[in-house]
Amino acid sequence: MISRELTTGRRIGVVLQAGDDVIGSIVEACRQHDVRQGYIPVFLGAFRSVRLIASHEPIADPEPPLPAAVEVAYTEGIGSGSLVWNEQTGTPTVHLHVAVGAKDRAGLAAAGHLLAATTHYTVELVLEEVLAPRMVRVADSAAHGLENLRFE
Repeated sequence: MISRELTTGRRIGVVLQAGDDVIGSIVEACRQHDVRQGYIPVFLGAFRSVRLIASHEPIADPEPPLPAAVEVAYTEGIGSGSLVWNEQTGTPTVHLHVAVGAKDRAGLAAAGHLLAATTHYTVELVLEEVLAPRMVRVADSAAHGLENLRFE
């Protein structure tokens, strides 16, 4: 377990409009407000499509990271995530997990790591800026090499 006290900065509300690329718009909001790292404690809305790490097929071994993705159309849902600064690209890297329900399948749910999404009606979120400590993602051998959050 890793824990650190966080020094927070600004809290910024963001509203995405129909057709907006969700992850790209969050990165743009960070650029506009010069947010380099933080959290998205609340993220909700309607999506034309979401692409998640998931599978329609049974998997033989649930331990390693899943290499598959699924796309679900016309959903509504919630999520949260984190932002860390990527020195190589000069932009924040957005890490979001969502739970969404397909509107035309009685709200049948899908959940997981968000790879991509497009706003349908609206998406609302709050960016919570973290001033210190520096947040980074580091490959973690105990997590099959996935990059996990660390505090410097």
